[in-house]
Amino acid sequence: MGLKIRLPLKVFRVTDHSMEPSIKEGDYVLASRLHRKLHIGDVVILRHPTRNIYVIKRVKQLSGGSAFVLGDNSAISEDSRSFGPVKIATIFGKVIYKV
Repeated sequence: MGLKIRLPLKVFRVTDHSMEPSIKEGDYVLASRLHRKLHIGDVVILRHPTRNIYVIKRVKQLSGGSAFVLGDNSAISEDSRSFGPVKIATIFGKVIYKV
């Protein structure tokens, strides 16, 4: 009999420049699934709404059950300016540590 454990933490490697200068390509971040309360300024990991990839963005606005997210490097970031607000339920977790 197998036991399936879902850990509340996951490590992600950053593969683009959209969060520079605060988080650089090649950095690793630790995200917690336990993100019951999001705040403006939180850095989050979420599934891109139209592509099957995770992206890292900063919460800029909260409204009801949605979040408007932006990359820190606005010149190259694909974010809520192009795909709109995201449902908070689709956010994987909050970044709690960067290496």
